[in-house]
Amino acid sequence: MYLDKVQKQCCIPPCVIAKLTEVQITELQIAVSQLAVLSFFFAMRSCEYLKVPQAEKRRTDILRLRNVRFVKNGKVLHHDSALLHLSDCIAVTFEMQKKDEKSDTVHHKATNNANMCPVRAAAGIVRRIRNYKDSNDDTPISSVSIRGRNSNVTSKQMTSALQDTIRVIGEDVLNIKTSEVGTHSIRSGGAMSMIIGGCPVFLTDRRI
Repeated sequence: MYLDKVQKQCCIPPCVIAKLTEVQITELQIAVSQLAVLSFFFAMRSCEYLKVPQAEKRRTDILRLRNVRFVKNGKVLHHDSALLHLSDCIAVTFEMQKKDEKSDTVHHKATNNANMCPVRAAAGIVRRIRNYKDSNDDTPISSVSIRGRNSNVTSKQMTSALQDTIRVIGEDVLNIKTSEVGTHSIRSGGAMSMIIGGCPVFLTDRRI
């Protein structure tokens, strides 16, 4: 099913994201899988977590480390806490969005699935980036260190990873063609999962 007739990108089911997390060998693959999980659960726009073409012309700001907070037993944990991955939930603040809403904070609880958990994915992102030289609260969550040089995960790299995963699972099995898959597929797939899971429409609208 298509949620966006303009971009014509097919929404993907959670099993694609789960399969993607199984390939975590290089630093880039680890970063891509972490971002894919987090963006799926929050139905993020690609420009909120990836380096995209003509980013300077977009109203939406990419998330920074300061925008991700972890809560356990009602208390906010510092990013250097050893308990980040065990947090009860995370709060992500979108400082500026395409729909002109500012400082919109969205919460998501942890899940019981180690690979498909927004809290664990976010904890992995924060810990990985905090270990990079010169990282700080303003460092984008798209940051990745490749051969000692800091860079950013791009929308092209994310799309390539998604398409490779579709091929591994099988286009016929999923009834999805790789040519129909892009970064918007994560956003629409996350939204569709929310609807199928019985999430109230007014909550879905906060991200869509």
